[in-house]
Amino acid sequence: MRGEYLSFKELDISFQYRSDNESGNIINDFYIPVLAKSVNYKRAVGYFTSHSLSLAAKGIIELMNCNGKMQLIASPKLNEEDIESIQKGYAARENIVEKSLLREINNITDESSLERLNYLAWLIANNQLDIKIAMLRDKNSFGIFHEKVGILEDRDGNHIAFTGSSNETEGGLHSNFESIDVFCSWRGNELHRVEKKLENFQSLWEDKTEMVQVFEFPEAVKEKLLTYRKTDYKKLDPEANRRNELKIEGLNHPKIPDVIKLRDYQKEAIISWFKNDCQGLLEMATGTGKTITSITAVTKLFEVTNRLCVVIVCPYTHLVDQWVKDLKLFNMNPIVAYHSRSLWEEELRNNISAFNAKVTDHFCVIMTNATFSSPTMQTLLNELHADTVFVADEAHHLGAVNQRKRLIKSIPYRLALSATPNRWYDEEGSNELLAYFGNKVVFEFGLEKAIGKFLTEYFYYPVLVTLDEDESEKYFEITRKISRIFNQKNEDKEQILESLLIERARVLSAARNKLYKLKDLFSEFKDSKYNIVYCGDSTVDDDKQIDKVVKVLGSTLDMRVHTFTSREDKEERKVLLNRFESGDLQALVAIKCLDEGVDVPATQRAFILASSTNPREFIQRRGRVLRKYPGKKYSYIYDFIVIPRNLEEIQRIEPELFNTERNLVKRELTRVVEFADLAVNGPVAHETLNTLKKSYNLLNY
Repeated sequence: MRGEYLSFKELDISFQYRSDNESGNIINDFYIPVLAKSVNYKRAVGYFTSHSLSLAAKGIIELMNCNGKMQLIASPKLNEEDIESIQKGYAARENIVEKSLLREINNITDESSLERLNYLAWLIANNQLDIKIAMLRDKNSFGIFHEKVGILEDRDGNHIAFTGSSNETEGGLHSNFESIDVFCSWRGNELHRVEKKLENFQSLWEDKTEMVQVFEFPEAVKEKLLTYRKTDYKKLDPEANRRNELKIEGLNHPKIPDVIKLRDYQKEAIISWFKNDCQGLLEMATGTGKTITSITAVTKLFEVTNRLCVVIVCPYTHLVDQWVKDLKLFNMNPIVAYHSRSLWEEELRNNISAFNAKVTDHFCVIMTNATFSSPTMQTLLNELHADTVFVADEAHHLGAVNQRKRLIKSIPYRLALSATPNRWYDEEGSNELLAYFGNKVVFEFGLEKAIGKFLTEYFYYPVLVTLDEDESEKYFEITRKISRIFNQKNEDKEQILESLLIERARVLSAARNKLYKLKDLFSEFKDSKYNIVYCGDSTVDDDKQIDKVVKVLGSTLDMRVHTFTSREDKEERKVLLNRFESGDLQALVAIKCLDEGVDVPATQRAFILASSTNPREFIQRRGRVLRKYPGKKYSYIYDFIVIPRNLEEIQRIEPELFNTERNLVKRELTRVVEFADLAVNGPVAHETLNTLKKSYNLLNY
């Protein structure tokens, strides 16, 4: 028996209903159950037309059965003739409005619309419906009142407010794509929204809204509506059993697409994660499919739990954008949170509320690390508990003190991704990060396993570069200062040393001879494509190194080149990457923007002019260059290694300076030896390095 339950709280009310939701029928899912428990229904519908009245009367049979009351506000739909008549004073404004209202409910033939008007007529006859008309107060203005909102009240004083989609009053009844956002007074974080909607409607109804005039419904139009009253009415809304043609099966539920064919190692990674209770870190080389592996793992988790909130964090916006494309492939439509809070906060808050109330069984949100750390996001995510998975791309970034203290302990499922999970010179951060993600690297797939199968083989060419005379003098001067301070007892010692080490590193990074060597190398490749040059953020003779490189390649060698840095905005970068892939641009010159997450698989040659001793940087750069691409058999890496002096001078320097330089070369060799070990031309590359090793007594290194 309809209406026997009195409270809205007994219903599962979602935060949103759409024509393409899983049930495919907003009438059954929202209007009928809610109106069956309503005693008051306040509704604003925009235009007063047969379509809008029919839409406003959805499920209204339930209100009639409850002896509920309805208040309806609409705006007249004036045509050009109406407006001209009012402007020229041919007729009073009220008469024109009455005429337009009558016009909109004449000659209706649609059966569903006729039945809905029958319902309204019965409500009017039983004094259950009161209608008012709204227009802008300025009689010379012909803008319209076009608000679409509904507020319902049950016998216990609970309220539900909803707002309608912008096309609610347009088109035929069943061809509409309808969407409503819903707020409930008993859900604490939504109470203020409901109260505001109620306050605004009441202000309109009482004609207290500043810009809008609300007046009584014309008697002639009321009489016309009553002519649609039949001797009886159908006991079920005419649309109640109709399956909406826009229904999309399983929308927004994770689903593995047919086009995805996992490699054996990806399957192994997923199995290992599940065996560790869906916690752990995947240490997979750049280019081996970490993203697809992780989304597949999450999708399989949903298949097990049947409800899952997915929270994904990436360090950069371009990584977020790339993830979104893959998530949509897996039938997920994520909330993207890295722009202004106003663009995502309300939607995320509503999704969390609906998920926690078990009204919905899935949603996905993806954000940058910066957004993840924000107070608003932290507050919202801490409301999530069971059936939530946290995925961190390039997870090593979250090991920083200000990031790892914000990791949310209540989330049960955790998945970290990184080609280089260990933080450089930060053992504590590395350990705490690993502990959060289940205290275990559940799967490893390094470059040595991927090269030749899933990544291209490569040739490695170490390029030795010496400092010019003035650069050497500056380098040696800084080195002597470092040696003196190192042996002193000074409370500011560490800070001074750090500053001097940075200054000396800049001398090496900015070495002029790199540009000459680069020019010589590119003289052989003037007509080539798919080249990337990695620069340092250093200055060479008052100009940035990156600008010098562009000048050498572009002006001197007449090649088509462009920078790829933070100076280029998001849209420009997309254009540059497309031009690079098509071969229109022969080379991209970057600092760090190509290090993490930017896919440039067409790259054939990489020239590394500047590289820190941080292993993450050179591992990621190498992995990015080695991605497979049609027609690409090999990759070629030219690694510029700066040494402080000509090798023949080494035997003449004092022991203290020798040891300092030896340590510098030793740190460089950490990178170049690993590069050479896995290269096709490994023995030849090592031979190039042997003279350097011998000079600094590092042959066994």
